[in-house]
Amino acid sequence: MKNKRFVIFFCWMICVPVYLFSQQEHRVRFCFTGDLMQHGAQIRSARQWDGSYSYDTCFAFIKDRFTNADFTVVNMETSFSGPPYTGYPSFSSPNQLAQAIQRAGANVFLTANNHILDKGSSGASKTVTLYDSLGIFHCGTTNPWVILGKNGVSVAVLNYTYGSNRQTDPHAFPMNYTDTLLIKKHIEEVRKEGVDGIVCCMHWGVEYELTPSARQQFLAHWLRQQGVVAVIGSHPHVPQPIQTKKNSHGDVTFLVAYSLGNFISNQQDLIPRLGMILHFDFVVTSTETYIDNPWYEWIWTWRPVTDHKMLYHVLPVSDPTLYREIVTDPADTLLIVKTVNHLRKHMSEMPDGIFERRRYQPYERKNLYFGEHPSFRPVWTGEPVSTSSKRDVSSIEDYCTRRTIKSSGPPGRD
Repeated sequence: MKNKRFVIFFCWMICVPVYLFSQQEHRVRFCFTGDLMQHGAQIRSARQWDGSYSYDTCFAFIKDRFTNADFTVVNMETSFSGPPYTGYPSFSSPNQLAQAIQRAGANVFLTANNHILDKGSSGASKTVTLYDSLGIFHCGTTNPWVILGKNGVSVAVLNYTYGSNRQTDPHAFPMNYTDTLLIKKHIEEVRKEGVDGIVCCMHWGVEYELTPSARQQFLAHWLRQQGVVAVIGSHPHVPQPIQTKKNSHGDVTFLVAYSLGNFISNQQDLIPRLGMILHFDFVVTSTETYIDNPWYEWIWTWRPVTDHKMLYHVLPVSDPTLYREIVTDPADTLLIVKTVNHLRKHMSEMPDGIFERRRYQPYERKNLYFGEHPSFRPVWTGEPVSTSSKRDVSSIEDYCTRRTIKSSGPPGRD
């Protein structure tokens, strides 16, 4: 009997640690933004008295969201092809913009979009050369994909675009266009590298449409069938819904954010001034791979005028308590509140398990500062938000109509 007990005890001592070790999870945290754009007014705003350019203040209020992630991914919808610097419709931005967003914590740039070739293949080559000189991960053009590794987790990021505003010789500068055969080829390549999961970033959709197109939905479904864990969209310049799929344990095994809207721009209408940042943990265990703790937060391109000069800031605005002491103009505050409430109504059917990051008022403490905030559930919550404000924000349909009348170019090219 004693020998039997000893054998059972010995097996328990061996098997339990092995089981616990096999269930050990490894995780890496991602943050995604929408379109980083650089219109002419933004370039003029960044110009200093000595002719240099400064952008650090643009990202001062969002920096803590970036540095809280292991990898922060930005869609760089501009080129860095040198002076003369220009905005829409042919973007070329000062190098200081890329340096500033890197200092803010961004470390992965997406290059497959309809503006990377605005200055031709030579301008696109200068752009990726700048990224290489900064040590920035990038994918979508000269790098068809990139593998990001940390904390024992390796994740492949792929990037594709529906097209380009300027056609060039494909041999002069490579570009990942949305071709399912090409995407499947890249997926096979990264799987051979032994990655734990795949994130696919798609430059797709119809500009200024709040609802994903049938093609977006088809491609998202197809990517899920290929084993992609997350799909992050850009290009519409307005936010579109986020959808998830769960397994029998309730873990998110697939997430698609059809569009995160603009990150920063000089687009004038209200809805394109409101975008989202998206956070989630990519978790790997011995038995499964899933997404944990996904949350999003509304951001606003705030444009205060100081000393007769318009400045640009990316401002988190999911909760007024985070910005009411910064945005002191009541007219600005009213615009933010109404626009956020308008988009919340449209996004009212967000799936269970993904939360809007905002304060839960009953647990509000006095003197909570703007910046890094506690992340435990009593303070941050995903409970429904009251949207009692009257809906008098211009509809996106009105915006599209005005834009079509004003523009002499083809639709869907911004």
